[in-house]
Amino acid sequence: MNIDFPRGVSKQTRLHRVPARLFSGGREVNPQRIVDWLASGARAASQQPVLWLSVLLACADFATLQGFLPLLSALAVLLIPFVVGGLMFVQDGASKGQPVSLRETFAALARRSNALWVIGLYGAAILALGYVVLLAAFHVSLNASVTASGAHNLSVAYDGGHGVRGALESLLGASIFAIAIASTCFAPALVMLHDMTPHDAMISSASGAARNWPVMMTYFAALTVAVLFATMVPLMLRALVLTPLLVAVPLLSIYGAYRDVFVDR
Repeated sequence: MNIDFPRGVSKQTRLHRVPARLFSGGREVNPQRIVDWLASGARAASQQPVLWLSVLLACADFATLQGFLPLLSALAVLLIPFVVGGLMFVQDGASKGQPVSLRETFAALARRSNALWVIGLYGAAILALGYVVLLAAFHVSLNASVTASGAHNLSVAYDGGHGVRGALESLLGASIFAIAIASTCFAPALVMLHDMTPHDAMISSASGAARNWPVMMTYFAALTVAVLFATMVPLMLRALVLTPLLVAVPLLSIYGAYRDVFVDR
C-alpha cells in the first residue's frame, strides 16, 4: 500500500491546495477564535447547504445508531478521516471562492484514500492499545499460591473498577481518548491540502493540538459533559437536537482551527 504519494496529484487537486506557508508543528492561537471558526464553517455551509446538511445528518444518524450497535464505533473511527478530509477539501474551495463539486471531492478522497485509511487505523490502534492497558491495569490480576504439598497455582482474576480505581481508570481512559483525537483531528486536512504522509500529519496534528491544549480541553470537556448527560435526555430530543449539535460543532469549526494553527496568515 502506497501512502507516500504526494507527487501523483492531479491538476484539479492543486487548484485547491493552500499556497500559504505551512507551520508543520502548529502554533498557539487564542481560544476566543472558536467563534470565528464556527462562523467560517457556517458561511461555507451556506454556500453548499444540501451537501453540508446531508453530511451532518448522516453523521448524526450514524452516531445515534452507535448507541444501539456499539460495534459500529470501530467503523466510525475508520470513516471519520474520510468525512473530515472531504469537508476540509470542500471548505478550502469555498474559502477561495472556488466551490468544488461532489465529484471533485470524491476524486480527491480517492487519491488520498490510502493515507486516510492509515490515519483511521492508527487512531483505532491508539484506542485499542489504551483499552488493553486499562484492562490489564485495573481489571486483571494474577494470583499465585502454593499448597501444602508444594504444588504451585497461578490464576487470572477479573474484577470491576470501584472507588479510587474507577476514578483513575476514567481519568486514564479520557487521556487516551484525548491523545487519539489530538493525533487525528488535523491529520485529514494536512493530508488532503498539503500532501503530507499520514505519519507526519498525525505528528503535526498532535503537536498543534498540544500547543493549543486550552482549546482542545474546552472542546473535550464540552463534548464529554454533553455525552454524559445525553442518557438523561429523551431519545427523540437526543436524536433530533443534541446529537446533530454535537456533530455539527466540531465539523463546522475544524477548518478554521486548522487554518489558524497551521497556515500562515
